[in-house]
Amino acid sequence: MPNNSVRSWRGSLRLRLFGGTALWIALALGLTTIALDGLFKDQATRQFEQQLQSYLYQIVVAFDVDAKGNPLMQTAGADPRFNRPESGLYWQINDQSGAVLLKSRSLWDTKLNVANDALKSGEIHFHNLTGPAAQALIVAEQNVLLEGLGSKQFRVIVGSDTQALTRAIQTWQRSLWLFVGILFLSLLVAASAQVAFGLLPLRQLQRSLKALRDGDGTRIVGAFPTELKPLIEDFNAVIDTNEKIIERARNQAGDLAHSIKTPISVMSNALRLEQSRNHHDPALVASLQEQLQQLQQQVQWRLKRARIAASAGVPHARTPVKTTVEQLTRVMKKVHAEKLIQVTVSDIPADLCFAGELQDLQEILGNLLDNAYKWATHTILVNSAYADGKLRLTIQDDGPGCEDLTESAQPPHRGQRADESIPGSGLGLSIVRDLVGLYGGELLFQAGSSKGLRITLTLPGDLR
Repeated sequence: MPNNSVRSWRGSLRLRLFGGTALWIALALGLTTIALDGLFKDQATRQFEQQLQSYLYQIVVAFDVDAKGNPLMQTAGADPRFNRPESGLYWQINDQSGAVLLKSRSLWDTKLNVANDALKSGEIHFHNLTGPAAQALIVAEQNVLLEGLGSKQFRVIVGSDTQALTRAIQTWQRSLWLFVGILFLSLLVAASAQVAFGLLPLRQLQRSLKALRDGDGTRIVGAFPTELKPLIEDFNAVIDTNEKIIERARNQAGDLAHSIKTPISVMSNALRLEQSRNHHDPALVASLQEQLQQLQQQVQWRLKRARIAASAGVPHARTPVKTTVEQLTRVMKKVHAEKLIQVTVSDIPADLCFAGELQDLQEILGNLLDNAYKWATHTILVNSAYADGKLRLTIQDDGPGCEDLTESAQPPHRGQRADESIPGSGLGLSIVRDLVGLYGGELLFQAGSSKGLRITLTLPGDLR
């Protein structure tokens, strides 16, 4: 399962772009949230300590000693919480040994247990400790040296409950995470829209390639971003080069056919002249006629094969199957008019196409239908199907069939005929086999459902 997820992630450009963007957004927002949270905590704590320091100054101002040197507090502090037990706001005065001299009424029968550490005069220290009723406190302490008492120092301590500070921080954190969450979702939507918008040219390129494959165009055209133009130009250059190669191969095939046609015609005329003489050798003439006929067939076939090899697999070559089958059945009815054969063609989808050129499909189906007409007694059935990019055509006749073909599921070898009683050269099915092979297809010969021969043809196909 993890391997499939990794392959899916790596195989999708959209997922890679969106996932990478989402990851960096989450990382950036996470670090920003942590930084803002820390800054707020620091600022709120500093403000809390400043407020605590102002309370400390109030107590220092109010602290004094009487004529006998006893400490006294002129006022208990302006905040009424100093007078309410366990209110969360406390003050306390210790001597140099750490003994409590005076304390606020809010401390009641407890005290602030502050370590009697070294503290310079006028210096303020802040500490965290536990106060009355297990309250979490922050305390500020300062050494005070009163005039007239020599070097005697007192430690003034003010502490405050951190509950309000904690609530303020928690409220900030909830608001911060809510805002960050909304911002994160908004940025994800924006990232998704950006990825979709950025990949629109690729969808346009996909449509152009599909149109090229379906035969609706010969080049990739359209307005594309600068980054895609070099790729499209190179692809169009490959198409142009391929078309030039095909055209050159066709021209060469035509030139070769023209150059060979003349010698064959000269030899044919010479043979007819020899045949018109009284003292010609019939066996020699028949042998030469047969060899010239085979030579002409072989030349035509080799030239056709060279053309097909050059053009097979052209991406924009598409041939409608239904139209081709209908045309061929009409032609075969005229060619074999002496045989009253009923040809039944199943409903072939109008958008079903052969991924190749028209003359090649005509050559293949023409030979197969001609073979079926030669052997059929009453009917020929033509069926079609399409699945997984493959065109499947089935041609079945009600003739006597052929056990050899049924057993081997292969057509005869070149020049070999299934039955010598039927006229023909034996090259038709062999030509079909070679053509089908050039297109990467399959040809299967089987016994029919009742009798006769069923030929199943598989070729590359498409639906427009």
